[in-house]
Amino acid sequence: MEEQVKGEKAPLRRFLMQAVFGTAFAYLTSGVFLSGLAILMGAGDLLVNYLSIIVNICGVLILFFSGFLERITSRKRLAVILTVLSRASTVFLVVIPALFPEHIRLIVFVPAVIAAFTLQAQTTVVLNQWMICFVDEKKSGRYISKRQTLTLAVTVLLSLTSGYFLDYMKGGYGEYAGFVLLSAAAGIMGICEIVTLCRIPDRETVRASGASARGLDLVRIPLRNRRFTGFVIYIFLFYLLLYISDSFTMVYLMKYLALPYRTVNLLYMIISIPQIVLLNIWSRISDRKGHAFVLTASIWLFAGETVFMLMTSRQNWFIFIPMAFLSASVANAGFVIAVFNRRYELMPQENRILFDNFYTAAVGLGFILGPLIGRTVKSCIENSAALTDIMPFAGVRILYLISTAGILLLQIFYICVKRRYVLQGMESNIVEGA
Repeated sequence: MEEQVKGEKAPLRRFLMQAVFGTAFAYLTSGVFLSGLAILMGAGDLLVNYLSIIVNICGVLILFFSGFLERITSRKRLAVILTVLSRASTVFLVVIPALFPEHIRLIVFVPAVIAAFTLQAQTTVVLNQWMICFVDEKKSGRYISKRQTLTLAVTVLLSLTSGYFLDYMKGGYGEYAGFVLLSAAAGIMGICEIVTLCRIPDRETVRASGASARGLDLVRIPLRNRRFTGFVIYIFLFYLLLYISDSFTMVYLMKYLALPYRTVNLLYMIISIPQIVLLNIWSRISDRKGHAFVLTASIWLFAGETVFMLMTSRQNWFIFIPMAFLSASVANAGFVIAVFNRRYELMPQENRILFDNFYTAAVGLGFILGPLIGRTVKSCIENSAALTDIMPFAGVRILYLISTAGILLLQIFYICVKRRYVLQGMESNIVEGA
């Protein structure tokens, strides 16, 4: 019996190892390093800005691969193949400056980035589908907490070391050499991840009716499930409302408040470090009271983050930014656990890749539209002399007001609709899934 329990836990332990290697790979090949590589090749501001949301754009694109991927019943085979392709295509980005003449580097770089990060987005979906087969539903909150804690620890460690390493290389051996070495380290992490995945047993799935779905059927099939669709709409609206303002936080800190890099990095540690403890607390609440309860509770706390940012100015930033970031830390720790588990709790067994890709595409759309709406509103505000005279940095701060009001209205609407259906003795067909 003891050997059987150990055998059941072995795949979960290996998925934790995979999370460590996968997070390290992603951190070393995206974000500031991807933007830095693009700038090195002569990319303009517009391209660099789009690179910051490239993962979300590619998350929308994976919806079109759902029908084909549903035909492959072996989750292990599919996950390993996608991991190999996504890691190899991402590492390829760093050799573009060495392989291609300067005048065509960006022409090669842009489609290569789209291909690599589309593969990464699809790989994440398939890995989650495979992993969830081994997770005990009653302990899913605690397991996802362990996974998130490990990924958070890796992110914090790399954020404290990799930047200093790249600055050192830039000063002595050359910036491009620094990118090459970071990508080589990422490649080693990718190989370790693939080896780990190969040691996990397979899980077969039944070929679903959506396997031949094409065109509008890729959207129609998920939309027929009203509970899951309600959940997706809820999360989509939340991301859209939050990122109307949150996408401008880094710009607000560095450009408008003129805070030094070191201060900004220390402030962002307020979001990261407390989650190491908070994830465990939220996981126990989630397993005991339900993932839906934690999901809605954490979204309320995100409104706290935006209202504190609204109150921030050059005179009081040292008070309100820590308060905002601490609220974001508490909120994010609960949200990442609950939104993952609630998604798979509501997802039907049939067409799971299709449903997961539908969710990922909706979230990606929220990430894209939120900043676009925020940028439009910000431009309108900054053209109004009356508003800018009344409130310093009104162009950004009013965006936080819009996000706060939007999130509060979304939550109030959710509660009212749910209460109405409870009083009628029936489930909500609109947002019960959330």
